[in-house]
Amino acid sequence: MLIQKIRDMVTAIFLIAFFTVLGTNYLRDMGRYHTLQQKTLEDPQFRRDFFSDSMRENRELLSEECKTFLTNVENDVDYYPIPESSVDKSLKTSYVDGWMSERTYQGKRGHEGTDIIASTDKRGLYPVLSMTDGVITSLGWLEKGGYRVGITSNSGIYYYYAHLDSYADLKEGQDVQAGELLGYMGDSGYGPEGTKGQFAVHLHVGIYSFADGREISVNPYYVLLSLEGKKLEYEFS
Repeated sequence: MLIQKIRDMVTAIFLIAFFTVLGTNYLRDMGRYHTLQQKTLEDPQFRRDFFSDSMRENRELLSEECKTFLTNVENDVDYYPIPESSVDKSLKTSYVDGWMSERTYQGKRGHEGTDIIASTDKRGLYPVLSMTDGVITSLGWLEKGGYRVGITSNSGIYYYYAHLDSYADLKEGQDVQAGELLGYMGDSGYGPEGTKGQFAVHLHVGIYSFADGREISVNPYYVLLSLEGKKLEYEFS
Protein backbone atom coordinates (compact mmCIF):
# COMPACT_ATOMS: atom_id res chain seq x y z
CA MET A 1 0.00 0.00 0.00
CA LEU A 2 2.74 2.44 0.94
CA ILE A 3 4.59 1.79 -2.29
CA GLN A 4 1.36 2.37 -4.28
CA LYS A 5 0.72 5.64 -2.44
CA ILE A 6 4.24 6.80 -3.21
CA ARG A 7 3.76 5.89 -6.88
CA ASP A 8 0.44 7.76 -6.96
CA MET A 9 2.04 10.78 -5.32
CA VAL A 10 4.95 10.77 -7.81
CA THR A 11 2.49 10.46 -10.70
CA ALA A 12 0.42 13.34 -9.33
CA ILE A 13 3.49 15.55 -8.93
CA PHE A 14 4.60 14.68 -12.46
CA LEU A 15 1.16 15.54 -13.90
CA ILE A 16 1.00 18.81 -11.98
CA ALA A 17 4.45 19.77 -13.23
CA PHE A 18 3.59 18.71 -16.78
CA PHE A 19 0.38 20.73 -16.97
CA THR A 20 2.05 23.68 -15.25
CA VAL A 21 4.67 23.76 -18.00
CA LEU A 22 1.96 23.45 -20.65
CA GLY A 23 0.01 26.25 -19.06
CA THR A 24 3.07 28.46 -18.77
CA ASN A 25 3.98 27.87 -22.43
CA TYR A 26 0.40 28.56 -23.49
CA LEU A 27 0.28 31.81 -21.54
CA ARG A 28 3.66 32.82 -22.96
CA ASP A 29 2.55 32.06 -26.54
CA MET A 30 -0.73 33.88 -26.05
CA GLY A 31 1.13 36.84 -24.61
CA ARG A 32 3.45 36.89 -27.61
CA TYR A 33 0.49 36.58 -29.98
CA HIS A 34 -1.41 39.47 -28.41
CA THR A 35 1.76 41.59 -28.33
CA LEU A 36 2.33 41.03 -32.06
CA GLN A 37 -1.33 41.71 -32.77
CA GLN A 38 -0.91 45.20 -31.33
CA LYS A 39 2.05 46.09 -33.54
CA THR A 40 1.74 48.57 -36.40
CA LEU A 41 3.98 49.29 -39.38
CA GLU A 42 5.81 51.80 -37.20
CA ASP A 43 7.10 49.10 -34.84
CA PRO A 44 10.94 49.16 -34.99
CA GLN A 45 11.27 45.35 -34.90
CA PHE A 46 8.74 44.88 -37.70
CA ARG A 47 10.56 47.45 -39.82
CA ARG A 48 14.00 45.93 -39.13
CA ASP A 49 13.01 42.27 -39.69
CA PHE A 50 10.62 42.97 -42.56
CA PHE A 51 10.29 40.10 -45.07
CA SER A 52 12.65 37.81 -43.15
CA ASP A 53 12.00 34.08 -43.39
CA SER A 54 10.82 34.04 -39.79
CA MET A 55 8.30 36.82 -40.39
CA ARG A 56 6.93 35.22 -43.52
CA GLU A 57 6.63 31.79 -41.90
CA ASN A 58 4.83 33.25 -38.88
CA ARG A 59 2.70 35.79 -40.70
CA GLU A 60 -0.46 34.65 -38.89
CA LEU A 61 0.95 36.15 -35.71
CA LEU A 62 1.10 39.62 -37.30
CA SER A 63 -1.53 42.29 -36.97
CA GLU A 64 -3.80 42.74 -39.98
CA GLU A 65 -2.02 45.98 -40.92
CA CYS A 66 1.42 44.35 -40.88
CA LYS A 67 0.22 41.17 -42.56
CA THR A 68 -1.46 43.13 -45.38
CA PHE A 69 1.69 45.19 -46.00
CA LEU A 70 3.84 42.04 -46.09
CA THR A 71 1.46 40.32 -48.52
CA ASN A 72 1.33 43.37 -50.77
CA VAL A 73 5.13 43.53 -51.07
CA GLU A 74 5.24 39.78 -51.78
CA ASN A 75 2.77 40.32 -54.62
CA ASP A 76 4.53 43.47 -55.89
CA VAL A 77 8.14 42.41 -56.30
CA ASP A 78 9.19 40.39 -59.35
CA TYR A 79 12.84 41.10 -60.18
CA TYR A 80 16.13 42.02 -58.56
CA PRO A 81 16.83 45.66 -59.52
CA ILE A 82 20.24 45.07 -61.14
CA PRO A 83 20.42 42.55 -64.01
CA GLU A 84 23.23 40.14 -64.73
CA SER A 85 25.55 41.02 -67.61
CA SER A 86 25.27 38.54 -70.45
CA VAL A 87 28.72 39.52 -71.76
CA ASP A 88 30.83 40.17 -68.66
CA LYS A 89 30.13 37.85 -65.74
CA SER A 90 32.58 39.75 -63.52
CA LEU A 91 30.12 42.65 -63.23
CA LYS A 92 28.57 41.65 -59.93
CA THR A 93 26.78 43.47 -57.13
CA SER A 94 26.74 42.96 -53.40
CA TYR A 95 24.94 44.32 -50.33
CA VAL A 96 24.71 43.86 -46.60
CA ASP A 97 22.03 44.53 -44.03
CA GLY A 98 22.84 48.16 -43.27
CA TRP A 99 19.44 49.04 -41.83
CA MET A 100 19.66 52.15 -39.64
CA SER A 101 23.45 52.32 -39.83
CA GLU A 102 24.71 55.84 -39.19
CA ARG A 103 24.81 58.49 -41.89
CA THR A 104 26.26 61.94 -41.22
CA TYR A 105 25.61 64.12 -44.29
CA GLN A 106 23.55 67.10 -43.06
CA GLY A 107 23.50 65.63 -39.54
CA LYS A 108 23.37 62.17 -38.03
CA ARG A 109 20.52 59.87 -39.07
CA GLY A 110 19.71 56.21 -39.60
CA HIS A 111 20.02 54.65 -43.05
CA GLU A 112 16.52 53.76 -44.22
CA GLY A 113 17.38 51.41 -47.05
CA THR A 114 19.85 48.96 -48.55
CA ASP A 115 22.84 49.95 -50.69
CA ILE A 116 23.63 47.65 -53.61
CA ILE A 117 27.34 48.09 -54.39
CA ALA A 118 28.85 47.70 -57.86
CA SER A 119 31.90 45.45 -58.08
CA THR A 120 33.20 47.75 -60.81
CA ASP A 121 33.14 51.33 -59.55
CA LYS A 122 32.07 52.95 -62.81
CA ARG A 123 29.07 55.26 -63.04
CA GLY A 124 26.60 54.69 -65.88
CA LEU A 125 27.55 51.04 -66.38
CA TYR A 126 25.00 48.95 -64.48
CA PRO A 127 21.35 49.14 -65.60
CA VAL A 128 18.74 49.72 -62.88
CA LEU A 129 15.39 47.96 -63.33
CA SER A 130 12.05 48.35 -61.64
CA MET A 131 11.35 45.57 -59.16
CA THR A 132 7.60 46.06 -59.59
CA ASP A 133 4.79 47.23 -61.79
CA GLY A 134 3.60 50.71 -60.89
CA VAL A 135 3.50 54.41 -61.69
CA ILE A 136 6.39 56.88 -61.55
CA THR A 137 5.36 59.29 -58.81
CA SER A 138 8.75 60.93 -58.14
CA LEU A 139 11.50 61.80 -60.58
CA GLY A 140 14.43 64.19 -60.39
CA TRP A 141 17.06 65.47 -58.01
CA LEU A 142 17.19 65.17 -54.23
CA GLU A 143 20.23 66.51 -52.39
CA LYS A 144 20.62 63.34 -50.31
CA GLY A 145 19.41 60.91 -52.97
CA GLY A 146 20.82 62.46 -56.12
CA TYR A 147 18.97 61.50 -59.28
CA ARG A 148 16.18 59.24 -58.05
CA VAL A 149 13.04 57.45 -59.23
CA GLY A 150 10.08 56.72 -56.98
CA ILE A 151 7.53 54.15 -58.15
CA THR A 152 4.19 53.58 -56.45
CA SER A 153 2.95 50.05 -57.01
CA ASN A 154 -0.65 49.06 -57.60
CA SER A 155 -0.91 48.24 -53.88
CA GLY A 156 0.14 51.78 -52.96
CA ILE A 157 3.64 50.92 -51.73
CA TYR A 158 6.47 53.27 -52.69
CA TYR A 159 9.73 51.86 -54.10
CA TYR A 160 12.67 54.28 -54.14
CA TYR A 161 15.79 54.04 -56.33
CA ALA A 162 18.50 56.64 -55.62
CA HIS A 163 21.97 57.87 -56.68
CA LEU A 164 21.39 57.15 -60.37
CA ASP A 165 23.86 58.41 -62.94
CA SER A 166 21.24 58.92 -65.63
CA TYR A 167 17.63 58.08 -66.50
CA ALA A 168 15.96 56.04 -69.19
CA ASP A 169 13.22 57.86 -71.14
CA LEU A 170 10.94 58.43 -68.14
CA LYS A 171 8.38 60.98 -66.98
CA GLU A 172 6.21 61.38 -63.92
CA GLY A 173 2.84 59.67 -64.21
CA GLN A 174 4.23 57.04 -66.57
CA ASP A 175 3.26 53.40 -66.05
CA VAL A 176 6.17 50.99 -65.70
CA GLN A 177 6.40 47.23 -65.69
CA ALA A 178 8.56 45.02 -63.50
CA GLY A 179 11.92 44.61 -65.21
CA GLU A 180 11.65 47.89 -67.12
CA LEU A 181 14.81 50.02 -67.41
CA LEU A 182 14.79 53.07 -65.10
CA GLY A 183 18.34 54.31 -65.66
CA TYR A 184 21.91 53.53 -64.71
CA MET A 185 23.65 53.12 -61.38
CA GLY A 186 25.76 56.06 -60.31
CA ASP A 187 27.17 58.13 -57.48
CA SER A 188 24.99 61.25 -57.62
CA GLY A 189 23.93 63.21 -54.56
CA TYR A 190 25.20 64.96 -51.43
CA GLY A 191 25.23 68.41 -53.00
CA PRO A 192 23.50 70.68 -55.52
CA GLU A 193 21.99 69.12 -58.64
CA GLY A 194 24.60 67.32 -60.73
CA THR A 195 26.97 66.54 -57.83
CA LYS A 196 28.73 63.21 -58.34
CA GLY A 197 31.70 61.37 -56.90
CA GLN A 198 31.06 61.87 -53.18
CA PHE A 199 30.92 58.09 -52.60
CA ALA A 200 31.27 54.78 -54.45
CA VAL A 201 28.89 53.85 -57.25
CA HIS A 202 25.84 52.12 -55.78
CA LEU A 203 22.06 51.93 -55.84
CA HIS A 204 20.12 52.87 -52.74
CA VAL A 205 16.84 50.91 -52.51
CA GLY A 206 14.07 52.03 -50.20
CA ILE A 207 10.57 50.68 -49.50
CA TYR A 208 7.93 52.92 -47.91
CA SER A 209 4.34 53.00 -46.79
CA PHE A 210 2.43 56.28 -46.97
CA ALA A 211 -0.84 54.92 -45.61
CA ASP A 212 -2.90 57.47 -43.67
CA GLY A 213 -0.30 60.11 -44.43
CA ARG A 214 2.39 58.36 -42.37
CA GLU A 215 5.79 57.93 -44.05
CA ILE A 216 7.15 54.59 -42.80
CA SER A 217 10.24 52.89 -44.19
CA VAL A 218 10.96 49.17 -43.89
CA ASN A 219 14.19 47.25 -44.35
CA PRO A 220 14.60 46.17 -48.03
CA TYR A 221 17.43 43.72 -47.24
CA TYR A 222 15.33 40.55 -47.00
CA VAL A 223 13.27 41.58 -50.03
CA LEU A 224 16.47 41.76 -52.07
CA LEU A 225 17.59 38.38 -50.71
CA SER A 226 14.31 36.87 -51.90
CA LEU A 227 14.97 38.25 -55.41
CA GLU A 228 18.49 36.81 -55.77
CA GLY A 229 17.13 34.04 -57.99
CA LYS A 230 15.09 36.48 -60.08
CA LYS A 231 17.73 38.41 -62.02
CA LEU A 232 17.19 39.36 -65.64
CA GLU A 233 20.05 39.46 -68.15
CA TYR A 234 21.18 42.59 -70.01
CA GLU A 235 23.96 43.13 -72.51
CA PHE A 236 26.35 45.57 -70.83
CA SER A 237 30.10 45.68 -70.24
